[in-house]
Amino acid sequence: MAENNAAKTPEQESAFKTLIFPVIVLVAICLVCSALLAVLNSATAPIIEANQKAETLAAYLSVLPDGTGTDDLNEVAVTTANVEGAVCTPDGMAVVKSTAGGYSGNLVTVYVAFDTTGTISNLVVDASTQTTGIGSKTGEESFYGGFVGWSASEQVALGSPVDAIGGATISSRAVVSAINSAIDCYNNEIAGVA
Repeated sequence: MAENNAAKTPEQESAFKTLIFPVIVLVAICLVCSALLAVLNSATAPIIEANQKAETLAAYLSVLPDGTGTDDLNEVAVTTANVEGAVCTPDGMAVVKSTAGGYSGNLVTVYVAFDTTGTISNLVVDASTQTTGIGSKTGEESFYGGFVGWSASEQVALGSPVDAIGGATISSRAVVSAINSAIDCYNNEIAGVA
């Protein structure tokens, strides 16, 4: 009788093959795929980080006067909300990278350059995440160029100095918000320190 209890019936063996064995195979496949993804991520993470750092550095330099090189930039430790980074030059110029949520919550990024007197001397807006042909217009110099010459002594607002783009109010507000974060950072963490 002991032998009969130990032997599997055809129904039990069929249930194992149709229900349990596929689950075991799927779990094994998932474990192998997870391990491969972890190895791939650890191999590509430093490359992605280096590329992002190079892009940010190029953006900093793009808003500073010609002749400014990477050796002229000193990174500033920042804690201002929505500010992702800042650099200053030995002569007191600074660039602040800040973001704000635009249309559908997608981030708009601005790089705001301040001259030695705290005036916005140049800026670039990356609005590539906004609706093409509408919100993306906030990334055009015809829009953001109006902020050049603005003193960091006060915040910007829609209508002062630049009006919102029709149909792109949310994206326009995002640019204003990001510029105001950059102004806050400049006033609180850079001015007088650089």
